[in-house]
Amino acid sequence: MAISKHTPALFTEGLPDPRTQQFRMRRLQVHNWGTFNGLTEVPIAERGFLFVGRSGSGKSTLLDAMSALLVPPAIVDFNAAAREAERSGRDRNLVSYVRGAWADQQDRGTGEIATQYLRKGATWTALVLEYRAGDGRVVSLVRLFWIAGNGATAGDVRKHYMVAERPFDIARDLGGFDLDLRKLKQKLADVHHFDSFAGYAERFRHLLGIENEMALRLLHKTQSAKNLGDLNVFLRDFMLDTPKTFDAAERLVNDFAELDGAHQAVVTARRQVETLLPAREHYTELKQIKRRRSDDEVLKLGIDSFRESRRQQLIDARLRELDTRDRGLLGEESQRRAALDNHTAKLGELELQRRQQGGERIEELEREQGRAEAERDRRQAKQAQARDAAAQLQLALPEDAHGFAALVEQASTELLDRKRASSALDDAISERLGGRRDDERRFGDVRAELDAMQRNTSSIPAPLQKLRARLVEETGLPEAALPFVGELIQVREDDLPWQGAIERVLFGFAQSLLVDDKHYNEVADWVNRTHLGMRFTYYRVRRNDEAFARDPSPRSLLHKLELRDHVFEGWLRRELGKRFDYECVDARQLRNVDRGITREGQVKHPGDRFEKDDRSAVTDRRRWLLGFNNRDKLAVYEKEAQELAKRIAGCDEDVARLRAQRDLDNERRLACHQLAGISWDEIDIATPQQRLADIEATLLDLREGNADLEKLARQIDAARSDIEQARRTYEDTRVERGQLVKERDRLDRARQQSRALVLPALGSTQEAGLQERLEAFGALSLETLEAHMRQVSNALNESLSSSQQDVNRVENQLLGCFRRFVQGWPEESGDFTVSVASADDFLARLERLERDGLPQHEERFFDLLQNQSKNNLLALQRHSAEARKSIGQRLDEVNASLEQVPFNRGTLLTIELSDRRLPEVLEFHQHLRDVLSQQQTEQRELAEAQFAVLRQLVTRLGSSEGEDKRWRELVLDVRMHVEFIGVELDAATRQQVEIYRSGAGKSGGQRQKLATTCLAAALRYQLGGADGQLPSYAAVVLDEAFDKADNEFTALAMNIFDNFGFQMVVATPLKSVMTLEPFIGGACFVEISGRHDSGVLLIEYDEEGKRLKLPERSRQQANEPEPADA
Repeated sequence: MAISKHTPALFTEGLPDPRTQQFRMRRLQVHNWGTFNGLTEVPIAERGFLFVGRSGSGKSTLLDAMSALLVPPAIVDFNAAAREAERSGRDRNLVSYVRGAWADQQDRGTGEIATQYLRKGATWTALVLEYRAGDGRVVSLVRLFWIAGNGATAGDVRKHYMVAERPFDIARDLGGFDLDLRKLKQKLADVHHFDSFAGYAERFRHLLGIENEMALRLLHKTQSAKNLGDLNVFLRDFMLDTPKTFDAAERLVNDFAELDGAHQAVVTARRQVETLLPAREHYTELKQIKRRRSDDEVLKLGIDSFRESRRQQLIDARLRELDTRDRGLLGEESQRRAALDNHTAKLGELELQRRQQGGERIEELEREQGRAEAERDRRQAKQAQARDAAAQLQLALPEDAHGFAALVEQASTELLDRKRASSALDDAISERLGGRRDDERRFGDVRAELDAMQRNTSSIPAPLQKLRARLVEETGLPEAALPFVGELIQVREDDLPWQGAIERVLFGFAQSLLVDDKHYNEVADWVNRTHLGMRFTYYRVRRNDEAFARDPSPRSLLHKLELRDHVFEGWLRRELGKRFDYECVDARQLRNVDRGITREGQVKHPGDRFEKDDRSAVTDRRRWLLGFNNRDKLAVYEKEAQELAKRIAGCDEDVARLRAQRDLDNERRLACHQLAGISWDEIDIATPQQRLADIEATLLDLREGNADLEKLARQIDAARSDIEQARRTYEDTRVERGQLVKERDRLDRARQQSRALVLPALGSTQEAGLQERLEAFGALSLETLEAHMRQVSNALNESLSSSQQDVNRVENQLLGCFRRFVQGWPEESGDFTVSVASADDFLARLERLERDGLPQHEERFFDLLQNQSKNNLLALQRHSAEARKSIGQRLDEVNASLEQVPFNRGTLLTIELSDRRLPEVLEFHQHLRDVLSQQQTEQRELAEAQFAVLRQLVTRLGSSEGEDKRWRELVLDVRMHVEFIGVELDAATRQQVEIYRSGAGKSGGQRQKLATTCLAAALRYQLGGADGQLPSYAAVVLDEAFDKADNEFTALAMNIFDNFGFQMVVATPLKSVMTLEPFIGGACFVEISGRHDSGVLLIEYDEEGKRLKLPERSRQQANEPEPADA
């Protein structure tokens, strides 16, 4: 089709003066736009214009060119009017228009469906829309698109924007354009050039009198007025500005990050303080313990010096006592010596008198009598000894020498027999005592195992359990986190006959302790610094590889094992598979496997190494370590304990019986020994008794014959008695003085030895401390000194041992605090090391936190909470109220516009406002009131509660989750909080005629009527024209807006737009032409040929008849149904 020429005089010009200030659309040029190939120009009548044509001819393509020039790219919606029923997807875009997409066809070779383009390779597109005002001003909007290669994506399209304050002609101004933008700018230096739509839009809006982007959006929405749908959505999106609540909420969210940071700083500082605060107590306790320990060590060092000092003091005191005692004894000795001398002199005088009177014979007999009595007494004693010995042997002592000789011979023979029997008894007793010691030692071991098994269900040996308990106590780790391997494995019930053999294979591994990787450092440090006194194996369990290296063989002992449900199960299963994949076979099969065991306990290891350890029976349950409980093993040990106790009791009875037998034999052997060593002469008392009788008879005759001698005899006896008494007392004194001398010598030697010792000097603190401890054990003397000092030393040793345990315990607690701090805040730990040496650094950090860090963070938190955040909440609340008020004001202005035009014959349309009272919105505002109503506080609990409510609110406001975004839009967009209701009123009576709720339940024509009426009022509001003035920008584009409305409403709607001073540019099918003709000043006919070549044909307008100069045949076709376009 031929392209229309530029014929400005085609339509009648001339308008009333009020319209001369309006910018009206006067010309559209497109070059290579959609199916319009090359240059197409459409002059547009000043009063209004129609684009007439069948569906698919290209009407919407030309209107989309206008949209591309006027509408921001982010919201432009091409061909919107043709998609009234579609809610998603856009079938046209810049690429399809620049390339000239016209069909989707299937490739015969590949079978793929591909879009067919009119323009391939490098191409460019230009759009020009010219506006003129009645006073001669001209504004031309120009957009230029080009694709340099064969691209067909949105990113391949280059764009350039221009605004010319003069007529712009594509053929003249863009002739020879070779995609070089720099040259183009030089050529068109009088034109405003822009690289983005924002600057371009700001320029043309200023020139055309369009106040804001909302008006552009409304104009674009007007183009597809029949797609307005929901009255609420239309009014909210195109009548009302986005409320400032979104900005206020964004400020609240952004500023809350600072408050949240301040709160996190407070929480962090509090946690750090809480982590380190116990360390201060532990460190103070540790220093006190170490100070006490140091004091005890100092006292311990001074014990020898203190003991010798006290020894010398006691010796000196004792020597002084001995000197005093010796002086007293010396006097007593002299006195008693004198008394003895006196008695001796007296006796001498008496004996002299007796001799002078003939008493020599009596003295001689008395001397012989004494010797005879002594011999008699000696033989009587020996005889009594022999009689007792004979009685011990149940024999009587013979009365004559022959009988006694036979007794001695019998005793000698029995003595030899008793010696041999005694040796046998000693051997029997030793043998039984040795067995008892073994039984007692085993009983102690069994008792320890029983105690351990009764405390714990584990079958692990008691020493290892005791070691684990010590580890747990001194590190503070939970015992459940430190299992032995044997506690996590048991042999399946069906395979119990193999347990003994399996126990042998896993014996060492079962006694190993498993340590989680997170506890490894604490356990390793404890093991390293502790003397364990036994062999101890533990494994560090890392959980980065818990898969079998290979599948176990079908006969593997692994299939006979059951593992406890435990966090270490995966690691244990891997380790068992790697190390203990032994096949359970018989002796013959054992020769042919790489690794295997027999039920009898023979094991084959890799490399043809065989082993069978029969130091204990393979069925000895006491050696078994595997199992989730120890019931069977406990029963075995209880039985063994009972047997051991019975054996020990039986041994005691045997030993007691043997010892009694040995004691009896010893008594008989002693009696035999005594008899064998006695002769008859030693026990014969008859001979001395006969001699004594003879002496006594002779003395009696001599004394009775001389009375003076008898008297002297009595006096001499008395004198001798006195001498004996005096001698005893004198000797007693001499002996006592001799003992004192010996004691003095001993003490002198002890003092010299003490002084000779090289000992360190004793400090006053040591002396006072040791003296205090010494006094606790009672009075001190040389005899009790050693015992008391041993007690002092033992007490100090116990104190040192106890304090060392306390040091270990408190150090572990202290290091635990440091470790938690370093692990929790590594970036703040710097060069700190988890050691007691770093305690001052950690506690200095705690002091700074308490003095400066935490108070400063809390002060900042309280300040932000009470000021910044509450100010933002107040702003949010204020903007919400202001937005609600603004909606009412805006609605009043729109209703004022609606009052100026009829809606139907004799009726007016007004829009009423109703609050929706949505539960989520009410709840949101209640939360705002709750937070704002709380009093300012620095109480930690209340501030935390306020912050929690605020954080919950802000979290939802800042969330990107779909539900939270929906909630955010709902509670912040005040436009959503109200509902707009169209009310049709009788113009005369103001009585309600009908209610329109967003077009619901209405026909298509009714919805168009409502949408068009509201559009007119909204455009009047957005484009200005208040107080009866016409808007500066007049052009309004409608794309098939009246296809469902009756002629009466179409005329009414066009009258509304005309009364508001708008220039109507309408795309319409032929059927609506006659109704629209009176409201325009020109038209063009759009046609397409071959589905890909569109063009326009201008139609003359009869100004007098207010109609287009169409052939009569065309008018008849306009009244017929339009056929479907292929």
